[in-house]
Amino acid sequence: MSIKSILAAYSGDAAGSSGLGLAMFLARAHEAHLTGVVWRGPSPVESRFHNFMTRDVLDMLKRREAEVATEIRDGFKARIAADGNGLQTSFIDLENSAEFSLSKCAQTYDLVVMGKRAAAVGREHMAARPDVVALRSGRPVILVPHDYQARSLGKKAVFAWDGKRAAARAFGDAIPLLAPGAEITVLSIGEAPSNGVGDDMVGLLRRHGMSAHSVVRSSGVGGVSGALM
Repeated sequence: MSIKSILAAYSGDAAGSSGLGLAMFLARAHEAHLTGVVWRGPSPVESRFHNFMTRDVLDMLKRREAEVATEIRDGFKARIAADGNGLQTSFIDLENSAEFSLSKCAQTYDLVVMGKRAAAVGREHMAARPDVVALRSGRPVILVPHDYQARSLGKKAVFAWDGKRAAARAFGDAIPLLAPGAEITVLSIGEAPSNGVGDDMVGLLRRHGMSAHSVVRSSGVGGVSGALM
């Protein structure tokens, strides 16, 4: 499936800018619509001291939250105006509630791009957990490290393969993000999954025009995650 709708979770801080940059790059590469979203979870101050606050204080906090969300939206628009020539974009201010969370919102997009979870001081509740969004939305999530700059579609990638459903789903979600002829390493930790008739991930990737090979590594002291790193 092609990528035509991208959701970029953006908290306005420097770490989140890398995620927005990649989202813009992918939107341009795939001619996709890009939607920025600021997610406002419960304020730590309000959550902790709600019962001790007057209505006036609570209203003041809500107004300040709305002002910060407006600043983030304006920052998103400024970045698009500066670097997003020709992109189709929109922006959502999503105040978290039990009925409609960021994970729920993400269900109607092809791809979610997020920067680091940690946001600027005082905005920590505006940065959602990528693992929660991925698990609850069922959509692919790209987590972008700080200072990352996208210059091309993926030309080299490692696919962690254990023969299970989640890994198979990740394969399918990642294929549209890879450049034609990309070099792919299919990595299994411990031992390679036993292949049945027609069970061949390397073959699947080669049919997509990629250069693929399989590698098996022992888990070692750092376990599976350490071996993957």
